[in-house]
Amino acid sequence: MKFEYVDQPEQLQDAVATCALAPVITVDTEFARFNTYYPMVGLIQLCDGERCYLIDPLELPDLDPLADLMNSPDTLKVFHSCSEDLEVFQHAMGLIPSPIFDTQIAAAVLGVGFSMSYQRLVEHYLDIELSKEETRSDWLQRPLTENQLKYAALDVVHLFEVYQKQIKDLNSADRLSWVTEECAGLGVDIPTMIDPNDGYKKAKGAARLNRRQLNVLKVLFAWREIIAREKNAPRNRIVDQKTLLAIAKLGLGSKNDFQDEASMTPRQVRKYGDVMVSMIQDARAQSEDELPSQISKDKSPLNSQHLKRLRQVADEQAALLGVSPELLAKRRDLEEMMRSEKLPERLLGWREEAIGKVLLREMESF
Repeated sequence: MKFEYVDQPEQLQDAVATCALAPVITVDTEFARFNTYYPMVGLIQLCDGERCYLIDPLELPDLDPLADLMNSPDTLKVFHSCSEDLEVFQHAMGLIPSPIFDTQIAAAVLGVGFSMSYQRLVEHYLDIELSKEETRSDWLQRPLTENQLKYAALDVVHLFEVYQKQIKDLNSADRLSWVTEECAGLGVDIPTMIDPNDGYKKAKGAARLNRRQLNVLKVLFAWREIIAREKNAPRNRIVDQKTLLAIAKLGLGSKNDFQDEASMTPRQVRKYGDVMVSMIQDARAQSEDELPSQISKDKSPLNSQHLKRLRQVADEQAALLGVSPELLAKRRDLEEMMRSEKLPERLLGWREEAIGKVLLREMESF
């Protein structure tokens, strides 16, 4: 299949108009993310099964026509392991493509493999061994090499062929609805879209802090997130997570303390020390009712034999269905279920019929 390199507005209009007529297109992106907060997109690939387009976002001043296609409810967008691609579209175009289909999820539902790489997927379905030669090449350089262009084009061409085989298998197994439901929730937890005020909640060690310590951590995490976005710099280049946790936990409040006890570099202290001292003072001065709630981490002991039995039942059901056990139920799902004595949110939907009711029946015997 030949490809068209799209670097002119008229070409983009034509490519989008053609793809908009297709019920399904495959999509991929090539990007760089070496020393930046956001992914820097270098190429966007589309294939409708008959034509392949390589869209150059560095040469095109306006990607609005492409945005219309990505938002169109009439065209299904097929990706493989789409989390980073969705992040690219969110940053470059301010949108999350919809509706989408992820071939990695489909492979897990079909029992082909869990968290399967694109190379393994293509080898399984098409018996083609892909070259990894261009995987780490520079997609922001111009001009792109002929090998880069061929590599990028084949990505979406092969993806379309894989999708066709998966759809046939999913329909035969009556599991297309499982994939549709799983894909509907993609794009919700994109790291670069989180509320800066919520970032501290997932920090390792945050659950061990009291409310006043937690308030300092919350303020520092929110500040770092905002600075990282403004400067388009990795979070840890501003100040790393361990340092922020140490400052909050140890009650540090001076620039000397930051450097001596929390391992901030002299450069970081010079650049950010004063503003951090001021923020910490304000955070510690807040009244009790303004402090965040402690992060609940239920560590109440669970019956290990019961938990082991639920895991065994889940594994047996996965084998019966021919799917990956990780897809059906994770350990934290089983723990949450035992503590609440009901199905957690993740075990609702298609999982309720596939595994949820089986687990509930087993739990009734405890």
